[in-house]
Amino acid sequence: LIERNNSLIGEKRGFIVKIEEEIKIEKDWKLYLKMIGKDGISKMVLRSALPIINNELNRLLYDVTDFEVEVEINEKKDVDFWLIRDGVKSRLSAASGLERTQAALALRVVLGNMSRLSKPPFILLDEILGTVDKEFYDDMKKLYDKILQNFDFIIHICHLQDWIEYHNQIITVKKEDNISSISSTTI
Repeated sequence: LIERNNSLIGEKRGFIVKIEEEIKIEKDWKLYLKMIGKDGISKMVLRSALPIINNELNRLLYDVTDFEVEVEINEKKDVDFWLIRDGVKSRLSAASGLERTQAALALRVVLGNMSRLSKPPFILLDEILGTVDKEFYDDMKKLYDKILQNFDFIIHICHLQDWIEYHNQIITVKKEDNISSISSTTI
């Protein structure tokens, strides 16, 4: 009987050790989830950078738009994007095509400038004017000019003939019989 009880005690101690190991694994897993989750390191870094991001956004948009953009983290720890005009705050997602395009372009430039990744001397914009009415092309050109303070040049992929006058060099790609050819024109 003593031998059997000692065996059961040994078995139970083995279970205790295994449970303690699993508790440690669970604790590590919860810590990992907390680090990458809504309260995680990326949100902590973003939260500390928001004043800089918002300041740079509005510096870039100043004298170019009649609105400001604000990025914030709400009480649910989600990132919200706001458009502010005349003191009235509304969701950026409800803005016009021009406003969303200008805000998105400003966000792209600001976040790119803040990134620790290597920065090329140019920015590539691919078909970004699809939601911008022709009457606002001059406003977009003002934003492009301000963006050029951060880059040597802009590569703008566009099929809108009306935009040719806004650029000083046009690179045309023509495709015939599945063969592409490139030509350049300086304006």
